[in-house]
Amino acid sequence: MTEQEKALIAAWSSHPREWKNNTWVYPVISRRAGGLSLGVNLNPDHHCSFSCAYCQSGPQEGHKRIPVDIDAVENELRNFLEFYESGEFSRCNSFANVPAEKKALKDICLSGDGESTLVKEFPEVCLRMRQIQKDYAPKLGAFKLRLITNASHLNNPTVKQGLSQLLESDGEIWAKLDAGSEEWFKKINRSPLPLSKILDNLTEVIKNYPICIQTMLCDVQGEVPGDDEIGRYIENLRQIYQSNPQNFVEVQLYTVIRQTLLDGVMSLPVEFLENTKTKITDAMPVKVRCF
Repeated sequence: MTEQEKALIAAWSSHPREWKNNTWVYPVISRRAGGLSLGVNLNPDHHCSFSCAYCQSGPQEGHKRIPVDIDAVENELRNFLEFYESGEFSRCNSFANVPAEKKALKDICLSGDGESTLVKEFPEVCLRMRQIQKDYAPKLGAFKLRLITNASHLNNPTVKQGLSQLLESDGEIWAKLDAGSEEWFKKINRSPLPLSKILDNLTEVIKNYPICIQTMLCDVQGEVPGDDEIGRYIENLRQIYQSNPQNFVEVQLYTVIRQTLLDGVMSLPVEFLENTKTKITDAMPVKVRCF
């Protein structure tokens, strides 16, 4: 294995939310984005509507609520993009050996230690991000704005207001859907909300915006999703797809690669992911990628 290959695997395996003296903005080399994803973490207090068994951010308990400083978010984004434009980012020790094409900016993404759509500042942050895209895309080349979400609050009016700004120009929602049944949903996502609410939100929001479905497949303390669970999950996908096929971007199947919140959560072999991919593509004409 070459030094570049080793560096790339190390970058994929570690996505710390800390970057220099920043509070809100951090860079990662993302497998799924295909390069540099500039994360915006609106939840350093770990506030979330899920408590996923496979969460890699740590528990919500013990964190004091932190109000979002919108001006600081914008300043950190602009400062990083200036740093990136200067070429200094490419030479940082953490990323120096990562292949150059994997350090190309692909997106600015609302993603962090919790659920971004829970914060009241969400609409204004989206507005600022869209302005930053307008300011920097001509200089840096096209990059997307994305929201990674568990879809629990996509029906909220203020969230809809933010999405109309964030996704105005070729933006995307990357939404979590990990279950076919309520039973597996409670086991893997451990949310007080019902799975039906998540499905309703996704079925509605895809009518207006492009959506990528992200699905974690893993062993949760000795249990794995069986054939019936996978079949019900595919029916959930079909419901979302049929609501607006043109906005169904892809399905991303992935498994555990980093330390999880709950003990006993283990990765599944690539064959399991590939078998699930085949079942999905046999059922409907959608793109599926495995990670």
